[in-house]
Amino acid sequence: MQSRREVQREQSRGSSMRTIRNLLIAILLILLIVWSVFAVSSQPRNAARRQTISLAEKYAHLRSPDQFYIYNRESTYYAISGKNQKNQPILVIVPQHGGKIRVLKQSSGITAAEARTMTKENRKPREILKVAPGIFNDKTVWEVTYRNQKGNLCYDLINFKTGQYVQNINNL
Repeated sequence: MQSRREVQREQSRGSSMRTIRNLLIAILLILLIVWSVFAVSSQPRNAARRQTISLAEKYAHLRSPDQFYIYNRESTYYAISGKNQKNQPILVIVPQHGGKIRVLKQSSGITAAEARTMTKENRKPREILKVAPGIFNDKTVWEVTYRNQKGNLCYDLINFKTGQYVQNINNL
């Protein structure tokens, strides 16, 4: 026969195990919810990337996709960099709602890294947030989004072919 103390210890041990089990279940549920929110929120971007790659493969003979970009100004453009069937670096810019697909040899203009470097040297930003190609006034540009030294949001548009500044928006 068990003493009262032994019974209480077993009940206490069982209670502790239930608490640990419930805590583990709660943690797993929280992780599942966070993962679900992330998966659902990134789905439109992934769909746009897949569609852009498909169009670039069809119309620009893209063979090895690399960076995916999203540009938002008057219109939204998706772009993908990579190499074509001749192993040349190209940039394919696709309008979100249909229109002319632009295929550019990366050697015919400045690169994303060069646009980033120009902004670092000329604007001295605290942090560069994004560099993306797009179309502005029917010209191909690099949009460099950054935070200046005061922490304000700024945008530079740099002409893809010439490397000249097209527009600068400061202190948003």
